[in-house]
Amino acid sequence: MEGFAMDCTLFTDPLFRSFADKRPFATVTQMVLRRLLAPKELDGLFESEAQRQYSRTLLFSDLTGLVSGVVLGKYRSMNAGYKALKDQLGVSVRAVYDKLQGVELALSRQLVRNSYRQTIEICKEIGCVQNNDLAGYSTRILDGNWLSGTERRLKETRASTAAPLPGKSLVVYDPRYRAACDFIPIEDAYSQELSGLDAVIETLAAKQLWLADRNFCTLKFLYSIAAKCGCFVIRQHGKLHGTEKGKLRKIGESETGVIYEHQLVLPEYEGRQMTVRRVVVHLFEPTRDKDVEVVLLTNLPVEDADAVVVSDLYRTRWKIETAFGHMTTALNCEIKPLCYPKAALFCFACALVAYNAFAISKGAIAAEHGRAEAEMLSHYYLANEIASATDGMLVVLPDERWAEMAQIDQGGFAQEVRQIIGGMDLSCYRKSIRGPKKKPPKRSNKSNSVHVSTKRILDKRK
Repeated sequence: MEGFAMDCTLFTDPLFRSFADKRPFATVTQMVLRRLLAPKELDGLFESEAQRQYSRTLLFSDLTGLVSGVVLGKYRSMNAGYKALKDQLGVSVRAVYDKLQGVELALSRQLVRNSYRQTIEICKEIGCVQNNDLAGYSTRILDGNWLSGTERRLKETRASTAAPLPGKSLVVYDPRYRAACDFIPIEDAYSQELSGLDAVIETLAAKQLWLADRNFCTLKFLYSIAAKCGCFVIRQHGKLHGTEKGKLRKIGESETGVIYEHQLVLPEYEGRQMTVRRVVVHLFEPTRDKDVEVVLLTNLPVEDADAVVVSDLYRTRWKIETAFGHMTTALNCEIKPLCYPKAALFCFACALVAYNAFAISKGAIAAEHGRAEAEMLSHYYLANEIASATDGMLVVLPDERWAEMAQIDQGGFAQEVRQIIGGMDLSCYRKSIRGPKKKPPKRSNKSNSVHVSTKRILDKRK
């Protein structure tokens, strides 16, 4: 190890080495989280972003640590986490909930953006940055996420059967780092996703390639991307019309269908007019929404991506949906008792930070063991190790021992991560892959009984 890593007493502690050997993924993820959620940086973020709240009694870093512990399964509930951290928090449980329900949306967003900036630095040092989906372009995948119904703890919801929805968000995903790079929280669950699009437009940059579903196919978004010298592959919305130029020409076939292309002149927007490529995929199999064709709009130059490549690029949208799926199954990304929108959205922001930590740890596995091996690992088993091992790890190695994580140089940190991951036995974390489901047999009940004795059935088998 180089630099400060040589003097890092934590790395030479026999207890740390024992966890690194026996619970390597939990150890590395804890190391990463200590970088992403460094108290000094989080409290500095609060001071620069918070407009209404203050931290005289409860530090933002402590609040984030509590919620992250619940998200990662270290604590089974907010109350359990509070009891474990009561002395550190130094306030009543009521004060914690009051603070949670007032966390400003801009602060939740910056928490995710800050973790992404650190994710880039760490991944580059570890050497786990993937190639761009299209050479010369930085891909961004945009999608919306709805938070499911919370418990009916608010007085106004107790007598209603309707599920209280605490909000929604837009999430931007960077497939190069497999990380969430932006998060736009929306408090009103009934608001359109487009209400958060202006915040996305403010982040547009040259040579970005935006992939999105038809909900985001608006003239403002398309023209804004082009104005920033960026490109897009976005599914055409039925309400967005234009003037078609020329007949559809067959270009080729992909795994999903036959691909055609022609041009489309978009309607004027703020005195500008743009001609885009209109790629039509006649599907071999209908989608789950019964669509038999998918129509894509793109301003990518033909020399950079023909229609078949455009179709394949759009299909990579599944990466962000997979990320949402992993967050749902492996992380407690929606804490049901948190009914207030700001609290629920802050919880989801903490889950995105935890997901970025996962991305770094899995990236280290790919760097040491190969990308194919990393893809075979189960997020469930990885998250289970974190949930089961972290509490014991932090009992024998308390917070003050981990303070060195925020000070160690990036090179030494990356080297230690790779060393721990290099000794990891991946067989303990591989997915359990089952065969295709068989069609269930038609059931009958000849005896007209509501139950049977399993033992008697097995006796007859003999």
